[in-house]
Amino acid sequence: MDDFERKWKLIREQLLAEATGEEPHAISSGRTLFGIQSEVERKMERFAREIEEETRAKRLAERMQGQDERG
Repeated sequence: MDDFERKWKLIREQLLAEATGEEPHAISSGRTLFGIQSEVERKMERFAREIEEETRAKRLAERMQGQDERG
């Protein structure tokens, strides 16, 4: 299930729970309901990706250095 399908599944489940009275109606903006990211969320995700990439590159460099020392 891709991200789009997962989001719509969550929306359907939430709407069903609210419609049947299992959960109170949540107040949310259309941005939240439809998964539209704010500028802050986009920046946070970009920073997280950058950190992951830096960490991945650092680990790879450490592995390569370890192999060079052994080889």
